[in-house]
Amino acid sequence: MLAAMAIMLMTGSAALAFDADTQAVIDRHKAGKPVSMTDVAVLMRASAQWCYINQDHTCAWTDIYLDVTDTGATFEIGNAWDADTDIAFTDEGVFKDDRYICESGKDWVPSVRATRRSDGSVIGGRQLWELKAAIEAKRSAESIDCFDYVYLRSEPDQQVVTLRQRQYTDGVHVEGNDVEVTLHMNSEDAAGLSWRW
Repeated sequence: MLAAMAIMLMTGSAALAFDADTQAVIDRHKAGKPVSMTDVAVLMRASAQWCYINQDHTCAWTDIYLDVTDTGATFEIGNAWDADTDIAFTDEGVFKDDRYICESGKDWVPSVRATRRSDGSVIGGRQLWELKAAIEAKRSAESIDCFDYVYLRSEPDQQVVTLRQRQYTDGVHVEGNDVEVTLHMNSEDAAGLSWRW
């Protein structure tokens, strides 16, 4: 009986452990240490979803990394557009100096998809066309922002790594835009995340 319980506990712990590549990244870092983009790319590939400014499993916005290469990443960003509408779109980032991921300047508005927050139903037709026009009108002037990451902590029992994202505009750190991001490696856990308005 005790042996069986021990095996179950060991199996459960293993199931919640980070994969070897993720654990190697964690082992190389201490809290407050910048993370190279080589290591960030490992975390991108291993993660199910990134949650920015996580509050009780709700996110200001999320990233899902669709494709990660040695030179950049393609990802889906999702967030609440307003009290009634959630949006998601596909964008690309370019790695720079093994430290930053920078905006590529891609026009992502055509890729916007939208759903109703009340029931998750898809928005299409003229309503989606008008929404895309409103998004385009609110886009900021074309400056190329870059981002780097600082390691904060890991929670093996939750399969979560926490980083701080820092934003740079025209090479200058915009301190007021620093945000915490939780990297959810477990797909079931990530599926429970939602966007808040």
